[in-house]
Amino acid sequence: MKAAVVTGRRRIEIREIPEPKILPGTVLLKVNLCAICGTDLVFVDDQRLDNINKFEAVLGHEWVGEVVEVGAGVTGWSVGDRAVDFRASCGQCYWCRRGLYHLCTGAQTGVPAFEGGIPTSMTGAMAQYILRSPQSLKSIMHVPDCVSDEEAAMTEPLNVALAPIYEAGIKPGDSVAILGAGHIGQLTLLAARAAGAAPVIVTDRIKSRLDKALELGADYALNSDAGDVYQRIIEITGVGADVVIICVRGADVLCQSMTAARREGTVAIVGFPKPAELDPIYWLEKHLKIIACEPFLRYNVQALKMMEYKRINCRPLVSAVMPLADVQQAFDSLYQGKNALVMLKP
Repeated sequence: MKAAVVTGRRRIEIREIPEPKILPGTVLLKVNLCAICGTDLVFVDDQRLDNINKFEAVLGHEWVGEVVEVGAGVTGWSVGDRAVDFRASCGQCYWCRRGLYHLCTGAQTGVPAFEGGIPTSMTGAMAQYILRSPQSLKSIMHVPDCVSDEEAAMTEPLNVALAPIYEAGIKPGDSVAILGAGHIGQLTLLAARAAGAAPVIVTDRIKSRLDKALELGADYALNSDAGDVYQRIIEITGVGADVVIICVRGADVLCQSMTAARREGTVAIVGFPKPAELDPIYWLEKHLKIIACEPFLRYNVQALKMMEYKRINCRPLVSAVMPLADVQQAFDSLYQGKNALVMLKP
């Protein structure tokens, strides 16, 4: 089958790799769409070339697929069913026994290894087919008929966007500042609005992203290159935002976010910030609550429900759908800022 294989820094090639073979307890899925995530961009742009060259990774974790073959012992799944990833959990480890399935260490992936030496952990959905284990690991979930492929492929990132809403306890009328307007930031904007947050303030350095944020309902869209956005957040809210949500990787943002939160406010880290030196005096003086929001598919069920019942419309975020064969062009367009969210169609 054809797959997009990372071959070096910002280099991706279409290669023929072995098609996964159906095994007992597994289902084979044809990938309908796979979105390019910001973490994919970071991985391909990273300096860890030894790992990339060694593993020749096949990325892709924001996907929707259709079942084409069902293995022995699998129940509840039929050919033609659509699916997205669910939190694979073993049910036996320390975390699962306490109901913290998203922290499971016994089932890091529900993808049996391919033949041909491609490591299990590096086999993603930027390929024609993928294999999942719904029976033993509950690693996929059904997609409702009323949810489009474009929406379904955004179940995982919407799950990420919902994490700070749940974990920061955002309530109607809470002021929320979202730092970063990539597609996770934009989805967080939609989630905050659905939760009743007011006002919702978005910051970024790219005008097209800020324009999209206003289109999606942001009350304020502030360009961080045009002035002190943190002081502006304080002016808008009067005392600072109830919740500041970090959706970027910049270390400076992690430090400065503390100034934009009100006393006894919350700073939620959604992005993967680079190492930074922090002055804990801000936490102490302002009694801040700092929370890490890496849900590991914890809110996938809620994400699908929000789309099924039309509480959140993710489709305006998709700027292009491109053939898998154009994967290098797709990545380049994102690095160059020509597109905001690209989906690949194998």
